[in-house]
Amino acid sequence: MKPMRPSQRHIARVGFAAAFAVSGSALAFAQAGGVEIVRNPATGLVAWMSVPAGGSVASAAAPGGAATFEQAAAAFLNQQSSAFGLRAGTSDVAATKTSVDDDGRGFVRFQQSYKGLPIIGAELVVQMDASRNVKSVQAKSAGDLDVSTQADVTAADALKIAVESTARVYRVTADELKGSDPVLSIHDARVMGGPAASPALVWRVAVTGRTRIDIDQFVLVDAQTGRVAVQFNQINHAAPPANATQRVCDAANSKSKVPCGAADGVGNPGGSSVPDVKLAFRYAEKTYDYYALRFRRNSLDNKGLTLVSTVRYQNTAGQDFANAFWSSDLGQMVYGKDYATALDVVGHELSHGFTSFTSNLFYYYQSGSINESLSDIFGELIQRADGATGDGWLLGEDLPIGAIRNMKDPTQSSQPDRMTSTFWTGDFSFTDQGGVHTNSGVGNKAAYLITDGGSFNGRSIRGLGIDKASAIFYRVNAFMLTSSSDYADFGNALRQACTDLIGTKPRTKKGKAGDALTASDCSQVTKAVAATEMSEQPQYWPIPAEAATCPSGKTPKNVAFEKFEAKNSANFSYQPAGPNWQVLDIYASSNAHSVYVSSNTQIDDNIASTSNLAIPAGAYLRFAHYYNLYTDSGGSRAGGVVEYSVNGGAWKRVGPGMFLDNPYNATLLSGTGSALAGQKAFSAFSGGWTSSRIDLSSLSGKNVKFRFRAASDFNGMWDGWMIDDIRVYTCKNAATVAAASGE
Repeated sequence: MKPMRPSQRHIARVGFAAAFAVSGSALAFAQAGGVEIVRNPATGLVAWMSVPAGGSVASAAAPGGAATFEQAAAAFLNQQSSAFGLRAGTSDVAATKTSVDDDGRGFVRFQQSYKGLPIIGAELVVQMDASRNVKSVQAKSAGDLDVSTQADVTAADALKIAVESTARVYRVTADELKGSDPVLSIHDARVMGGPAASPALVWRVAVTGRTRIDIDQFVLVDAQTGRVAVQFNQINHAAPPANATQRVCDAANSKSKVPCGAADGVGNPGGSSVPDVKLAFRYAEKTYDYYALRFRRNSLDNKGLTLVSTVRYQNTAGQDFANAFWSSDLGQMVYGKDYATALDVVGHELSHGFTSFTSNLFYYYQSGSINESLSDIFGELIQRADGATGDGWLLGEDLPIGAIRNMKDPTQSSQPDRMTSTFWTGDFSFTDQGGVHTNSGVGNKAAYLITDGGSFNGRSIRGLGIDKASAIFYRVNAFMLTSSSDYADFGNALRQACTDLIGTKPRTKKGKAGDALTASDCSQVTKAVAATEMSEQPQYWPIPAEAATCPSGKTPKNVAFEKFEAKNSANFSYQPAGPNWQVLDIYASSNAHSVYVSSNTQIDDNIASTSNLAIPAGAYLRFAHYYNLYTDSGGSRAGGVVEYSVNGGAWKRVGPGMFLDNPYNATLLSGTGSALAGQKAFSAFSGGWTSSRIDLSSLSGKNVKFRFRAASDFNGMWDGWMIDDIRVYTCKNAATVAAASGE
């Protein structure tokens, strides 16, 4: 696989006509200044476009004088379709939502499709003033797709695969889960983010728990091969006001009252003697007031949504649930014991609800980090606006466990404070949805600088205060971000939101107009975005590239090559020693099948070659593999190794020194009871299919068997270890191999 990297971008200021020269265009471009263009080099398409305050990208009057925001925005996209990769013009997009701010500006969100199928995360937001002049465009789009839209995997099979895969992740039975009707869609990692992958036709399925309310799995199943292409949990973990309609249920330290039905609500929760009940109610009120008084927002959905909370919930009977989360599926908050007793935590979790009704950011890699950061930001601003004392900027300091994040200095919580920080994580074990709770530090640092100011990364920034900062971040989330936005998009949106608000007077906590926002204020926002390096890309992303096969000018000559494609698995040249290895027909490196090992309990199992191979001089062993093996905050507990046996002798481990490409990536924890405890092994997350190559020169002239051994402690394996395309070969001159094969 290619190295897993987020999309990189560059910024250029160019003249309007040069930027959007389209034959026959009727657009009237501004006469002064330039358009700021940000392109996604992975696609070459425009990802962001804006102009200085007072300017317009284009006069909006669409042909015939469009009367609505949707018509004007669609006309603009149709005229500039090539810039955004809309090969069929506006036939490729459909307006899904139109929002209007207090100043009469409209924001029209479009969903891009390919041959009638939605491209996941491919969204465009066009901002216009009341006269329909285009002010900015944020776009995640794909323009060069060449994907079959004929599914070989049925919807029923995709649903079964999605449910079974989720069952393995959470170590539950498939009967404990339910899946939504699969929706045929297009997945393009250049748009959605995450590990690099070719665009593919997929079935999109949401898998939820029948009793496990903490499961809301987003699953993409490849519609041609049946492999699981992407999966992650959409539950937003953390760690509504006067005139708010509320309901609070008390699980009373049990696994009950979720969902919180009308008949289960506590009477007079604001006067309850149970602190969790009383504070959940009061802090939800404060959160509602924050959004209502400052932004005239009527609850999370702006339609008067009842704010529903369950407190003192136990996910496992008899065991306190040390967390809290917003469930979009249930439309409510769930708090473990004591987790509703901190205002910033309540504000954080309810703000996930706000996000779900607006930008709807994926809870995945950079978009998920922004999702988390925005909840941290709003939670902290809500608490500070309520009169919090002390240094502030500590999230959850009022919880019994103490603060869980430091927003002023994220590095104190082992979080990055800028994009190039070594604290940035690729989350290779995927224990945190791609690092959403860690990489949120970048957005948190920017929020601190925008609000309170300070000197950071060579820049001195004057803080704007709570009122102005609140207005900027609200506008970004309510109107500008898309579901797949990354930090570059976030930075662009912050700068544009401030520019849009110049001359307005953000409301205070009492709902009254405050000080006007100025161009000087916006220069501080620009400096904060630059200081946190949002236009840069993280440097700490060491996903292994594919292993080499042969040097240039050489081609492989096979000694043995097992692809696991025989109709009868008994004919495979590698056979399992125990029951944990299986043939996998939904996920392969090549063709249709691979073998994999997975278990929910402790194992020590292997798959071994059935006969000796005579190893010639200059031979290599190369194999493709994908692994997601049990790793937690303490370290790696499950792993896989390669072993060999000479002439039927004892099995020996292939040491790290024998690897030429992509060796073992972890040392397993000692003292866990695993058969491989303390040894170097493959563990955590590979990021997708990759490959490793081993030098067999030390075994030249010997008869050798190979095996792939996996072992774990009592926690089991997680997804497991998948193996494909096991190849023993030498490298010969290309002409020699061709002659030998008769070509």
